[in-house]
Amino acid sequence: MKILTLLFIVYPLSINIQICNGEIDCSIYNNDLHAIDVNQFYIPASWGPNNYTYVNYDNYFRVTEFCVFNDLNPSLSVYCVQNLEQLRLVNTNLTILPEIKNFQRLQSLIIDTDNGVIDQHLPSEIGQLGSLLALKLSNITYLEDLPNEIEYWTKLQSLILIGIPNFNKIPDEGFGKLSQLTELRFIDLPNLSNIPSTINNLQSLQQLEINKTNINSLDLENLYSLKSILISLNPNLISLNMKNLSLVATISVTYNQQLKTITLENLPKLYTSEFYSLSSLEEISFENVLSLSTISIVSNPKLKSISFINIPTIKSLILSECELTTFPESILTLKSLQTLNMKSNKLSALPLTFSTDLPNLKILNLENNQFQGYIFQPPLIYVRELYLNDNSFTFIDGIGKYKSLSILQLNKNQISSIPLEITGISPTLTRLFIENNLLTDIQYSMNNQL
Repeated sequence: MKILTLLFIVYPLSINIQICNGEIDCSIYNNDLHAIDVNQFYIPASWGPNNYTYVNYDNYFRVTEFCVFNDLNPSLSVYCVQNLEQLRLVNTNLTILPEIKNFQRLQSLIIDTDNGVIDQHLPSEIGQLGSLLALKLSNITYLEDLPNEIEYWTKLQSLILIGIPNFNKIPDEGFGKLSQLTELRFIDLPNLSNIPSTINNLQSLQQLEINKTNINSLDLENLYSLKSILISLNPNLISLNMKNLSLVATISVTYNQQLKTITLENLPKLYTSEFYSLSSLEEISFENVLSLSTISIVSNPKLKSISFINIPTIKSLILSECELTTFPESILTLKSLQTLNMKSNKLSALPLTFSTDLPNLKILNLENNQFQGYIFQPPLIYVRELYLNDNSFTFIDGIGKYKSLSILQLNKNQISSIPLEITGISPTLTRLFIENNLLTDIQYSMNNQL
């Protein structure tokens, strides 16, 4: 395979192209390279490894890859390069014509920044690209939709749409026939208000990203190949349901300001999940999520209901900055839980069965809550690290029964004395932090034993 970098400048009068009966006449060219060579393409004065115009061709002058970069006056002869497998148009004023059907071998089509030359609708002939594996359209000014003929893209594996301000419609039936699609990304499509329900027909789909759209609900069900989900910055999304997704391993849902309810059900391979900055979130439920190890639910100030049903392998739960006033009882069902972080809420009490219900809990962070008075009783006998900074505890009597404790942080409370019984756990307690309290002195005998 040979690479030819086109290093010349062409002006409008030098374009040699013929139109016959409303169609481009490709018969005037001897081969692919001839179609490019006699209609030279503009090259900027400075260019780097990925931003220049070039072609790849073989010994028979068959061009398999063509990249046109920063060309404001490209030749339509590109439609005569019939052996193309990869076409990349970057900041190029090339409109999409029906002659795109000539690219019967095209596997990858990338169009980035069209300067407003592409119409509101792509020609239906684009559906004739039967070999297409990947399509990426970004920064297309006027495009509003994809044609129904996408149903013929039976080999398409990757569909990425980014930064298309007027895009508002995906053909329902045609979309559901993209049976080989493995990657789907809709990013910065502010007028797209609906994802067709036929998304659940995409049984090969593995990666899904929906970011900065106008959708108000999303139901993902029975997608048995899906592995990762990213849903972010969709300002009108209200409900999100994910059910029967047998291979999903990671879920990230962030900055969807109107999202109120999230349901996760029957996700046996889900390992990590995060739910950040959902300012309207009220309910979230997990059911039959059998491999889940880490859950992060952070900065969701209206959260009222959290449900965990059959979550047998959970190791770490972060549930912070949610303004919770009562401890969610469903957490007590997480028998395998080892780390619980509930800092920056408004909790004032723990359930009496906390320690017995969570026998594997080793790290507990309750910083910046509203606990006051005595430290927790019954004692948290299994906890090794306990973080209680920024509360209003006044007494830590009973601390001697915290037999597993190795780290204890009590900064910024109202503690006036340290009971002598703390020396009873000195073999395990390696670090004690108790700054910014009301202490006046520490007993001499305690100094010798801590």
